[in-house]
Amino acid sequence: MRSVVVGVDHKHPDLARRAASLVQSLGGSLIELVCVWVDETAVSDSRGFTVSVDPDIAVSSDAYGADVLAGLHRAMADVGLPWSAHRGAGDPAVELGRVADEVGAVMIVVGAHRSGLRGWTTNLVGGTVAGRLIHNQARPVVVLPETVTAP
Repeated sequence: MRSVVVGVDHKHPDLARRAASLVQSLGGSLIELVCVWVDETAVSDSRGFTVSVDPDIAVSSDAYGADVLAGLHRAMADVGLPWSAHRGAGDPAVELGRVADEVGAVMIVVGAHRSGLRGWTTNLVGGTVAGRLIHNQARPVVVLPETVTAP
């Protein structure tokens, strides 16, 4: 079975579902979605365990991650494609690329960059996850725009 890696976070709760719709519209019924949430406040140690860089936020980070993954489970309940959820640590672009290599993904799907001040500072300091992936991946990177609700 072929895989598509999808970067998920709390800002884009419906991204994995939208990625599933995209894959299905392209005729990809034999595709597994590998949904990856990356905790930027943690690193993986040599044994593969995720450890918080700041012990003061370890508990809140675990709760936050559980919340993201619970939302993913709700969103994907009836999607019609096989999928799995994974938690990573560190730089999201690096981790999404690593998982894509590990599963032999045919593409990576991410959401568009954040708007507002936080998005501007993220772009200024290190660039967007999508931008870094586009420049460092041998596989296609699909960037889904934020959904816009009608006024």
